[in-house]
Amino acid sequence: MNYKGHTISSWGGANIYPRLFVEMYEAATANRLDTVRDLQKKVLQLGAVYSHGLYYSAVIKGIKCALNILGLCSDFMAEPFHKFRAPERDDVRAELEKLGLM
Repeated sequence: MNYKGHTISSWGGANIYPRLFVEMYEAATANRLDTVRDLQKKVLQLGAVYSHGLYYSAVIKGIKCALNILGLCSDFMAEPFHKFRAPERDDVRAELEKLGLM
């Protein structure tokens, strides 16, 4: 999303933490750049959800795992993929806790 030269990226994070992206959009449209910078730090922290695992599938696994932990959907993955195992799931849960989503 681009607003007056400010790019707001929402990738899968808006599914996990929609309020964060709404607040960022509202701050950007009101030209409250200090608030946007503060919220951007949370967006980067949210990106840690995608850093677990060894393959590119870690992104979708991270999103599905986070949404499952939050009680929003199953973390079932169609073949040939598999959901995160306990160690990665625990890491994702820890990231959600750091963000205050748990």
